[in-house]
Amino acid sequence: MSGQSNQAVLPDAKTAYDHLFDNVHAQVFFGRLAQRGIIPQDEKQASDLFALAGRLRHVAQAEKTAGDQESPYAGALRALDNLLSQSGLGGQVKQAQARERELAIKEAAAQVAEDPAIYNAVLSLKSYEASLAAQQLQQR
Repeated sequence: MSGQSNQAVLPDAKTAYDHLFDNVHAQVFFGRLAQRGIIPQDEKQASDLFALAGRLRHVAQAEKTAGDQESPYAGALRALDNLLSQSGLGGQVKQAQARERELAIKEAAAQVAEDPAIYNAVLSLKSYEASLAAQQLQQR
């Protein structure tokens, strides 16, 4: 297949974004909530949960930028990390956590990559990003 006909089957950028949001982000978001026993009963509750998450993310980022306020648990975490390090377990715990995160990311990526619609949505967004970058370079 030529590059030209390949591009004809890709969705436009907005459709691609919406597809990824609905089929990746929303599933992960609601899956994590469901693990904690939080399951929206209707579209309004789902919408409210998204709004709540967005506002909480904004607050969390604002707190990170403030930087001077420390969590009341940070001292306990540092003490525990020091104790684990002294006993020789600190590095092992951190390595195990990093491996778990990396494995979870790889498994999730492999699952979504198997869906041709998601694959095409990612290609579409990357193509759109490349066209924006090319436009910016031409304007210089």
